[in-house]
Amino acid sequence: MRDWLGEVVGEDLIAVYEGLFFTEDALVWLRERPRTFGELRARDIDWLRWMAANVDDQGLLEKLAEDSDIDVRMWVACNPMTPELVLERLAEDAIVFVRRGVAQNKNTPMTLLTRLSDDADVVVRALASRNRISRSDRRDSLRERVFPGVAAPQDSGWRRR
Repeated sequence: MRDWLGEVVGEDLIAVYEGLFFTEDALVWLRERPRTFGELRARDIDWLRWMAANVDDQGLLEKLAEDSDIDVRMWVACNPMTPELVLERLAEDAIVFVRRGVAQNKNTPMTLLTRLSDDADVVVRALASRNRISRSDRRDSLRERVFPGVAAPQDSGWRRR
């Protein structure tokens, strides 16, 4: 993980910061000279936490998912742009808050939610179940909007004899 911390923060990411009205002092520091992700992390870990929660760069999210800071990993787990393979890895994290992030992520695959439904932590299980039920409700609602009056297969009333 440590080698990516030596990479220079790109103009594209700095532009995102500017667009979100970060403090002038922070932006001046960032633009003073080329800064690395390691310098950013050392100056204020909240920069990396913000990135983990808000960026859509899947490569950067993969790197952030390996950070030693629990909150950085938790925010990666919550980010709907996090790649599926990264979510699978984070679902095995020893820290319960990271697993809770995966369980509530709206883009966590159903197979992973099913696996998290057996987690040792009751909150992880509850979040995974709620996420699965929410998707099922959205799917049923869409079916009703597209095919009004048509019963869902489980509600068809047809019974095998």
